[in-house]
Amino acid sequence: MGLEGRVSAIRSLVQLGLIQVYEELDREVESLAGRKHSRKASQRPCWRGGSNPGTVALAGQRVPVRVPRVRGRGGEVRLSSYDALHQGTELDETLFRRVLYGISCRNYEAAAEAIPGAIGLSRSTVSRKFIKASAAKLRELQERDLSEHDIVAIFLDGKSFSEDELVLGIGVTIRGEKVLLGFVESATENTAVITGFLRSLQDRGLDTSEGVLVVIDGSRGFRSAVKKAFRKTVLIQRCQWHKRENVVRHLPKGEQSLWRSRLQKAYERPTYDEAKEALENLLEELEEINQSAAASLREGLEETLTLHKLGVFSRIGLSLKTTNCIESTFGQVE
Repeated sequence: MGLEGRVSAIRSLVQLGLIQVYEELDREVESLAGRKHSRKASQRPCWRGGSNPGTVALAGQRVPVRVPRVRGRGGEVRLSSYDALHQGTELDETLFRRVLYGISCRNYEAAAEAIPGAIGLSRSTVSRKFIKASAAKLRELQERDLSEHDIVAIFLDGKSFSEDELVLGIGVTIRGEKVLLGFVESATENTAVITGFLRSLQDRGLDTSEGVLVVIDGSRGFRSAVKKAFRKTVLIQRCQWHKRENVVRHLPKGEQSLWRSRLQKAYERPTYDEAKEALENLLEELEEINQSAAASLREGLEETLTLHKLGVFSRIGLSLKTTNCIESTFGQVE
């Protein structure tokens, strides 16, 4: 699956990995100091001594944990399990792909079995308890009820890695809260696959009957799928950042910075009429100097101005005029 598109899985896998981290630490502490509150623990040469802040390496990032302290007659006793977890290992890409394949096939226990190896933990230490707990978390993420969320906007985007594509959906509620809706694996931005994914969100309670704004990067596959799944209840906002970059890439490098700035200023006009007039003026110029850039700007231009048409660009345009909301999520995976 897409390396940048796996943030929803990463975020969940880190939490699942923490379950195993604490299980590893507790196992070693128990071997040194005995079971907590056990009367026989006082007969051991080591005893518990609270905890200290620490970090472990999970999925390529530092995650804070509370590290239990063990003391002996000679002073502090280092936990070998913490030393190994603190150092970490490189992300095993093959194992990680197995995890996500298991999720996409709803084989949650198989996915859970692969998680520890994918984030640098020893697979030999994985307990059945951990597998069942993490499988339940994966199932909860991908099958949870969405009806409690009043979703008014959806960010939809995909990221590629090799031949795989992960499509991720993030919803925004009427109160401005972001909600990870789900994700699906697809070889490309396939209309049929994405339509099925969006309808599965509806089956899980996503209600768009009162209308929803969907922010996309301009992919035809996305646009077609959104129209099929949500029909007359959807308005599409094309990402202005993607549109701008698609236009300037047709121009000589020496001119790209100037045109990028001019397009940005045109889109920042507060009303639909002002923005449309400014963009049409730029379009006339481009038609005289670069037909390819002009065609790129003309294609889907109206859908880049949906927020202007609704009269809300000056208030919420900063948040909804681009797919940056979902891109920031992807960036954490990078």
